[in-house]
Amino acid sequence: MSYNCNTMYDMSEKSTSTPSQRFKQANRKVSGTGSELISLRLAPELLEQLAEVGNEQGLSMSDTIRLVLARGLRPPQKGNNQ
Repeated sequence: MSYNCNTMYDMSEKSTSTPSQRFKQANRKVSGTGSELISLRLAPELLEQLAEVGNEQGLSMSDTIRLVLARGLRPPQKGNNQ
């Protein structure tokens, strides 16, 4: 089975595809030094949400996870009721 990176995959392929195959952008060489490799388990629904965010912004899976984590770890802005 071959995957075309420029098209959405068939919904029936979800169970056989790897998480990174849900992202249109392939992983690139990580810039900078000191990066740590981690492994994590995600619910399929969360992985789909990450793929949507990453694909909208043309990011790889790793870049998307870094972006989402950075956004979530930012201190709340003053005046925000969160």
